[in-house]
Amino acid sequence: MSNKIISQTKEIINPKGMWFFGAEIGMNKISSFSNGESKSSFQCGILSEYYFARYWSLSGRIKYFETGVSFYKPNTHSGSWFDLGSDEYFGSFNGAVISIPLDVKWNFRIFKNLGGNLKLGYAYNIETKSNYSNYSENLKTDYSKQYGSVNAGFGFNYFINKNIAIYLDAEFYSGTTKGYSDGLLGRNSYNTENNLINFGIKYNFKKDK
Repeated sequence: MSNKIISQTKEIINPKGMWFFGAEIGMNKISSFSNGESKSSFQCGILSEYYFARYWSLSGRIKYFETGVSFYKPNTHSGSWFDLGSDEYFGSFNGAVISIPLDVKWNFRIFKNLGGNLKLGYAYNIETKSNYSNYSENLKTDYSKQYGSVNAGFGFNYFINKNIAIYLDAEFYSGTTKGYSDGLLGRNSYNTENNLINFGIKYNFKKDK
């Protein structure tokens, strides 16, 4: 890159009408594991973002990360004639997905070209790995390999100049069910849940006239 591109500017950037493209990497924590498995892994993705207003943008990404679910509910039958207990339920799912999240972001200025943002969106997920192991006989293991999830997050963005910005954010994904257990108070579902930390860089290719 030339010094002109990477040099910082004192101008307050208004990104309205700009397209940015970039890449991000970071850490992934699977919060839906409960049987002692390793919960952390690497994740990455690519980004496009359009600012349709100074403080509002739409972003679309393609990401890859691991996911999973594990659970155990013991047999609570008493064996007596008056039995309010339930059966034993257990299972372990290890997977990985290509995720396509679409988000609406509200951006706000903190200081000069440093800003914060809140985002909310929907992600379409395609499993590239689907390993079901140690499931109890009362549970199925033929769940769909394509599903939607809700994602939300917050982060920080810094415009180095009109062409380039760096960002750091955290986001949460709540996905599909990979098991359940029945009890006295009803059914409890076990869903894929991921917490992601992203560090990225994005670039606007449009040249000043």
